[in-house]
Amino acid sequence: MLAAIVALSLWAHIWGVRGDLPWAFASDEGQSAVLAIRMAAEGDPNPRWFGHPGSTFFYPLAALFRIANAVEAGQSPLRHDPGLAARVGGDPGRYFLLGRLIAVFFAVASLPLLYLIARRAYDTTTALVATWLASLSPLALEHAQMLRTDSAGLFFGLLALWLSLRVLDHPGRKAHVVAGLALGAAIGTRYFLVTLVPILVLADALLWRRCAGDAGARQRLIRASILGLGCVALGFVLSTPYFLLDLPTVWQNLVHETRSEHIGADGLGFAGNLYWYLTEALPAALPDAALALAALGLVHVAWRRNVQALLAAASIITFLLAISTASLHWQRWLIQVLPLVALLAAGALVAIARALAQRVSTRRGVEIALVVAATALLSAGPALGYFRFALAQGKPSTRVAAREWMIANLAPGSTIAADFYTAPLHGSELRADYHFSLAANGTLAEYRKAGYRYLMVSDAIYARYQREPQRYAKEVAFYETLLKSGKTVARFTPREIGRGPLITILEPPPAP
Repeated sequence: MLAAIVALSLWAHIWGVRGDLPWAFASDEGQSAVLAIRMAAEGDPNPRWFGHPGSTFFYPLAALFRIANAVEAGQSPLRHDPGLAARVGGDPGRYFLLGRLIAVFFAVASLPLLYLIARRAYDTTTALVATWLASLSPLALEHAQMLRTDSAGLFFGLLALWLSLRVLDHPGRKAHVVAGLALGAAIGTRYFLVTLVPILVLADALLWRRCAGDAGARQRLIRASILGLGCVALGFVLSTPYFLLDLPTVWQNLVHETRSEHIGADGLGFAGNLYWYLTEALPAALPDAALALAALGLVHVAWRRNVQALLAAASIITFLLAISTASLHWQRWLIQVLPLVALLAAGALVAIARALAQRVSTRRGVEIALVVAATALLSAGPALGYFRFALAQGKPSTRVAAREWMIANLAPGSTIAADFYTAPLHGSELRADYHFSLAANGTLAEYRKAGYRYLMVSDAIYARYQREPQRYAKEVAFYETLLKSGKTVARFTPREIGRGPLITILEPPPAP
């Protein structure tokens, strides 16, 4: 059964992994690719960027780029090749696709890790239900099909949690060393995963209580605990060695990552962030029924004193508190804990099904039938939505549809000013200048004066302003005037195309 879940997940990830390549990719993917290309071409192990820090993703990405280039050039991968960047630029789709497969690997490999955690905390039945529920996340799927560190963070976070839970049954030095190294690698992927360190400490505290009256066992535990915490630092240094060797860059990157302003993702503060995650981000990522079951599951494990499940729940809480301290808030940060929320939901679902089965019959078959029926009832809608989303990911988005239409219908040499997340027009005879936001970089009069024939906007940009109209009154007025007064040349909607932002191509409104 686990193999079937993993196989379905792998298919869903592979089906849409190409996305809009080679023409369009997510903005963060460009940064990841440039970083890995430089490392591969120069043979320089210093990534010179430590924002996440993402080392466990960037090093495999650079190695894969280097190997792919060596195969293409017919040379040894040990040889530095300055021509690698040109080869990637000549065929970016192939190299980006290879890189995305690394992210896919981490995402799919996370499912067996969740299964192991769930089996340790509960049993095999609950583990299968938890793995199935966790596999149905469109949010995780979308970000695993990008050159991003989200799925690597998920993998190493679950690995570190599983190994930390193993310490409860194997309290010796070896288990602490392995758990510590995994924790260090997790932090080397995503800084926020430092919140797993208290889980290892809590596990040791529980072991300390078990050793009451055994002074020798407690001394051995203290030594093992100190060794494990030391291995956390060692694991981080091994996975991210240049963190200590390039501190000026580290500081510069951290200053940027902790910036207090980013349109659509700032201004809430700690309490506001936490409230947003609990009332908006989580409900948007998981069905209400699953969240209700997860809350019930938390009460259930506390009542039953299920230590391992409580430690998994504690890791959710510490992570949510940590990301809420950040200046910004992003729904995608929840990817690291969504499987553990599914774990709590599965625990409650199976417990309810078993309680009902005991009232009906003592036969094992009745219990299994009720678990299957309850799981199917809970997951039917999410599964249908997930696989529809997965299928849509394999289709060109509105960005590519807009590109093809513009090349076919606009005169060569036409000048266009465009938002981000619109049609990629490189490689065409159209002349496009891109701005993160047209509203933030000029006025309609200035775009008319500059001679732009068309303006192209995306709701992935202007909708952010519209959600805070009082704060961004000037930008909202810009887009409202353009969309109402400009002449619409073409519009590409996600409903018609299948996915992507709403893209509108307009002629600037005439001067008043």
